[in-house]
Amino acid sequence: MRPLLGIARAACIAPCVLLWISGCSSDSNFQASSNVAGNYTVSVTNADNGCMIENWEVGKSTSDIPFLIEQQDKNLNGTLQGLAGAALFLWIGTNMFVGTATGNAFDITAHGSTMRMQGTCMYELNAEIQGSISGDLISGTIKYAPATSNDPACASLQCSSTQNFNGTRPPS
Repeated sequence: MRPLLGIARAACIAPCVLLWISGCSSDSNFQASSNVAGNYTVSVTNADNGCMIENWEVGKSTSDIPFLIEQQDKNLNGTLQGLAGAALFLWIGTNMFVGTATGNAFDITAHGSTMRMQGTCMYELNAEIQGSISGDLISGTIKYAPATSNDPACASLQCSSTQNFNGTRPPS
């Protein structure tokens, strides 16, 4: 009778041990998000103007732009503030960005709401920020691109204009 009791105990303990061991294994797809939250002061430099945006001067820089990033787990909300935020709001219809952080990288987008028209194609303009963080420094690119429907009249709007950016937040 004793051997059966030992087998029964082992049968009950084995799944618990396996669950405990599997909890300790690493999932290669999981990457903890860095702390990206902060009140940044950012500088941008105009790069490629693939969309032929008016008054875009390649190489022109603007500095001291306030940019707030709030974070909950991997989810990010960004607000471009100051005169640059007001200008972006007037240009694309928002100064608010949403997205995620993975590891030290982040990707946030301002989904434009100002309807534009080129020929018979209706579209909005989005601004996507892809960046990374190292300590209190963020850097990356901002891509402005039309968000079009699948209408064939919009085929000519497959373009993007980019800016490079970097910024710092006060040390935490």
